[in-house]
Amino acid sequence: MNLTIQTLAERVLAGDLLTPQQAKELLAASLDDLDDLLYWANQIRRHFFGNQVRVCSIVPGRLGGCNQDCAFCAQSVRYDTGIDKTPKVLSDEQILAAAAEAKRKGVPNFGIVYSGKAVSDSELERLIALAGRLKNEYGLGVCMGLGILSDRQMFRLAQAGVVRYNHNLETSRRHFPEIVTTHSYEDRVRTIEAAAAAGLGVCAGGIFGIGEREQDRLDMAFELRRLGVDTVPMNFLHPIAGTPLEKAETLQPRDILRIIALYRFILPTAHLKVAGGRVLNLRDLQSWIFFAGCTSILSGNYLTTAGRSVEEDMRMLRDLGLTPVAEVLTKEQNANALHPQGVVP
Repeated sequence: MNLTIQTLAERVLAGDLLTPQQAKELLAASLDDLDDLLYWANQIRRHFFGNQVRVCSIVPGRLGGCNQDCAFCAQSVRYDTGIDKTPKVLSDEQILAAAAEAKRKGVPNFGIVYSGKAVSDSELERLIALAGRLKNEYGLGVCMGLGILSDRQMFRLAQAGVVRYNHNLETSRRHFPEIVTTHSYEDRVRTIEAAAAAGLGVCAGGIFGIGEREQDRLDMAFELRRLGVDTVPMNFLHPIAGTPLEKAETLQPRDILRIIALYRFILPTAHLKVAGGRVLNLRDLQSWIFFAGCTSILSGNYLTTAGRSVEEDMRMLRDLGLTPVAEVLTKEQNANALHPQGVVP
């Protein structure tokens, strides 16, 4: 047993948080002893979360036509990726049909995700009405990712019963300008802070395999911890032809498991949601994500790439003795939604 990994794991299990220096030591130790890292990451997962796993599906409420230049994204109008450059907005009926299908398949959490930098107030009001129906008529935990919103817009989502807002950092502050130039890292940080101030749960993480260094991965983890993010989507690059990253090499499965496990040590009480790139990159090791510390998955298709069927994922969870659970607003979130600090209704 690697004593460095064991000692750091025991500190986390006792309620301590790793320092950046300790995270570097953990990374170095894991390069030769990945199995030990995975063993202890699994112990941390079980300690804080038991065998419960959040499962969610998403629908692209608006697809394509994005004027931003994220280097990995098929939806940008700046790249020839074979996707129609005219934004496609789903109707209420199409979104509700997707939600009904998710509900039928046993998925308890449903997200609506929009391409583009932001949404108009009129479009937000339409989505707020839909959120009420998804919650009250379908019994789903409702999440949204609509780009950069104002404090007041975030407050409106919280009032409507939206449980969680998704807005990824994507990578570290250092590496961000290499991936995105049409908006800033601070834009993303402010959006996350606005969501939290409105009483929304925050789903914020990033994408790995986009040319970042090991230190960038650690830096993003500590920034997410500083921001108090409670759910961390972990995406792994699926290179899209036509994007600047089309020739990037995909990560190896064991490297992905190492990244997940490191995040479990650094963010012991945050849900780690393995999302985009899971099928392509992990292949036969998909079920190992839970042993590495994962506590949440995105099931079904992603935005522009195919995922794995909900039926297959639910069977995987049953086979592993894991229980899918729904999103719920905590008492604190409910209180914040009514009187969010710093937000004027």
